Amino acid sequence: MSNKIIQLQRLFQASHKPLWWRHPRSPYYLYPFYGLLTVAVVTPLLYIPNAVLGIKAKK
Repeated sequence: MSNKIIQLQRLFQASHKPLWWRHPRSPYYLYPFYGLLTVAVVTPLLYIPNAVLGIKAKK
């Protein structure tokens, strides 16, 4: 395995993107994370109208 410290240092220091987007593989990690985060935040919000109206979940 070759040592790529110098190449990665140039890549990270030359980029003006946010730190978490600088690596070439970042989209493969960040897009699924953002998708799951969105689902985890939006799903509970969909149940707020039922809670306000007092509708209970079916058993």
